[in-house]
Amino acid sequence: MHLTPKTISAQIIYYLSHHPHPHHIRDSASRYLYINLAMSELLNVSPGTLVEGQGLSEINPAHAGFFEGIKKQEERVMQRRTSASLLITGHFVKENRLQPYIFDIHPFFDETGQLIGTLAQARQCQFFSALDYIQGKSPKTLTTQPPNTMLTQRELQISFYYYQGLSQKEVAECLHLSHRALDNTLQGIYEKMGVCHEKEFKKFLEDKGLTQFILPHLLVSNIRVID
Repeated sequence: MHLTPKTISAQIIYYLSHHPHPHHIRDSASRYLYINLAMSELLNVSPGTLVEGQGLSEINPAHAGFFEGIKKQEERVMQRRTSASLLITGHFVKENRLQPYIFDIHPFFDETGQLIGTLAQARQCQFFSALDYIQGKSPKTLTTQPPNTMLTQRELQISFYYYQGLSQKEVAECLHLSHRALDNTLQGIYEKMGVCHEKEFKKFLEDKGLTQFILPHLLVSNIRVID
């Protein structure tokens, strides 16, 4: 499955094959020259799939929609001989979970110095606010699966928007709720949590890992260039 064309040095193949992060090398036409095990798992490539000479849509048709967007950025990287980073939200790994990953794409040269394609590394996108930094917190990855099931779906929606700093009026508008309905539900949330005010409410969400939760409908498959 992991082919090693003569244009790629044995040292690079050795390094990438043992690397825990997903990597791949593609030629100037965005066809695969090499893909390590971690990238195969990320893209959910079936065992035994012929990779060399194939495009993304050929090794996994489920990702066909991303092919042109990624190819365009790879062409830009090769033309400018400079790196680029993409934020790609898609269905990854065997579980086919919709989640954001950062793909760092670099020009790739053979041992003679000739530009032959691109090398990319993928990593799970982690989120970090200025306030998190000030408070000494670490970046976190998002999840659409809440780690705590004590809240209903509606209560999770309200908690999500309220934690992000939206006012009660803004939360009510997002969820198409009346002010009274929102106020009553929020009061019920406080009672379930055993808290009395906003500071305790936010601490409860942080302690239970609910601050990493994002409403599934807010994640949309797309490609964005990171400036």
